[in-house]
Amino acid sequence: MSSNLYTIGLTGLQSSNARINTTGQNTTNVDTEGYSRQRTETTSSPAGGVVLRDTSRLVDHFVSSQVRTDAANFAYYDTYNSMMSVADNLLAEDSVSLTAYINEAFGALQAANNDPTSSSLRDLAHSSLNVLVDQYKTLSDVVTRQERLASEQLSVSLTDLNSITTKISKLNGNILREEGLSISPANELRDQQELLAKDLSKYLDIKAEFTEKGLMTIHLRNGQPLVMDQNPTELKMLADPLDPNKIKLMVDFGDHNVALKMDGLGGSIGGLVDFRSQFSAYADRTLGQHAISIADAMNVQNAKGVDGNGDFGGDLFTLGKIDIFTTRDNLHKLPDISVRVSAGDANDITKDTYELAKTDGDRFAITKYDINGKASGQQHIFDFSTLTPSSEGYYSIEGLGIDLRLKDPGDIDEGDVFRFAPTQRAATNLELNAKNGQALAFSAPVGVSTNSDNLSDAKISLTSITNTDPKSSAFTADAKLYPSAPHKIYFTSPSSYVIQDASGTEIANVTNVQQYSNLLEQAGLAQEAGFDVSVSSKPQRGDEFSMSIDQVGPADNFNGIALVDLQNQSLVAGEASLSKSFAGFISYVGSKTSEIAGHAESSEVIFNDSMARRDRLSAVSLDEEAVNLLKYQQSYSASAQVVTAARTTFETLLGIMR
Repeated sequence: MSSNLYTIGLTGLQSSNARINTTGQNTTNVDTEGYSRQRTETTSSPAGGVVLRDTSRLVDHFVSSQVRTDAANFAYYDTYNSMMSVADNLLAEDSVSLTAYINEAFGALQAANNDPTSSSLRDLAHSSLNVLVDQYKTLSDVVTRQERLASEQLSVSLTDLNSITTKISKLNGNILREEGLSISPANELRDQQELLAKDLSKYLDIKAEFTEKGLMTIHLRNGQPLVMDQNPTELKMLADPLDPNKIKLMVDFGDHNVALKMDGLGGSIGGLVDFRSQFSAYADRTLGQHAISIADAMNVQNAKGVDGNGDFGGDLFTLGKIDIFTTRDNLHKLPDISVRVSAGDANDITKDTYELAKTDGDRFAITKYDINGKASGQQHIFDFSTLTPSSEGYYSIEGLGIDLRLKDPGDIDEGDVFRFAPTQRAATNLELNAKNGQALAFSAPVGVSTNSDNLSDAKISLTSITNTDPKSSAFTADAKLYPSAPHKIYFTSPSSYVIQDASGTEIANVTNVQQYSNLLEQAGLAQEAGFDVSVSSKPQRGDEFSMSIDQVGPADNFNGIALVDLQNQSLVAGEASLSKSFAGFISYVGSKTSEIAGHAESSEVIFNDSMARRDRLSAVSLDEEAVNLLKYQQSYSASAQVVTAARTTFETLLGIMR
């Protein structure tokens, strides 16, 4: 009996001592980040006394997994929100608002249009257009700097992430060795690993699992591996060869690479990737579409008038080269391919990425992809053999707003892919081509006059100018009318008229006239002439009206009015005016920022709640440990008394035997 009593007391001492040590370990690490409080388990021995079991960590893997998920969500929205807030604050500033610069530029155009003979007003309008171009560049630079900042943060984040995954892999090895040499679990090492996994979740939304040996493996939420046992990996950022402004993430396993799916990455890395691919790309292309719209519209309209030097108006703006990208194997083919915006077709230009591929023979297909990489609209298929190139070798692709030039379509093989985005960096590349205010073509290229001997009160007016190209209109290269062009309209009756050229030869005869607008169109000459005229009321027999450049006065502003009116036209995608489109963009930025900020706030609350649940189970409570310490001290003292009693009993028995 004394032997059993001695065993009971001795195991009680050992148990109490172990629990005191565990309590001390808990108390000492009360402020250690990631530490999970421990508990030493015991069980009653059938032979008497107590048997010590493992000292385990008090953790709930489900709660830990939820903490990592919530940490990833919060990091994602917090990072995205910080980037969006900066962009919103910069773009919403009145000092950088594009609307103010548009109003100023068109206001200066209006002032110069009121007095086309004033060189100073023309130069002021030219200067305002130059300031507007600079503002496009400023806004584009804001977006570019944010994109560059996101890329720099991505690079730093990947360095930190790779450091964490390496440490997790090394800890797997250390845990395997330590637990192989001892029957006790490597609690402290596992705490460190759990903390690293939580830190890792701040960068990516991960899922931690354990092998049969208890080693931690890390996967992304979509199942792609990141850490496998003791094998270190490295996450790399690479440029997409088909679009260097996009990035790809690759996991390097040493002997092979695995591309990560870019959707739903979560964490701060996911926030930065989505900011670049969703907002940054969208903002850049929105500004680019805006710049293309105003440049194309003003260039086309300016070409319909005569400038201060007496010449047809030239391009007021130039758009930069549209970059084309392809795979490494096809880089040598790029010099033979070029793309430009079709003059007058900017309405068809979208923010999408265009992909050119050969199908068969001379047949090619262009597929558009939106910002998210999804196919947008129907595929455009065309055959170069059925198209007529311009003098510069460009083919107009109807419905897409682009002109495409291939040196030799036969050099392109089936399966070759070429990508380009017309709006990408277009705002940055916008330039003012006009050298001075004299380049503004305010005057009409043709004037009209009413014969003073006419019997009626009808007055002729210039209705429209549609084309001044010497190759396809009535205008010569030196801004005059061809002799064979319409020069005179003679009414043979109130309901019929003839059109004559410069020599008086009849070139058209119109009868049964019901209305007196667009007279050249009624005669079938408007498209060929490139202009049209109307009379204000019913003419009388013998009334004459003439058309000539001699009728244009020095202060004529017919085309200038049309230039100024562009401010109110739906130039952007054919849906919105310049100011309305930019206001919509700023509204989108503000709405997106507010949305992300709301998600960031709510995800922080959820994350803090998850941490509180984890702490309720795993965090050290000094009050609880103080109670435990007192209890185990008393247990130790009581067990010591049991040992003393056993010894006394044993000595008494020895004394009796003597």
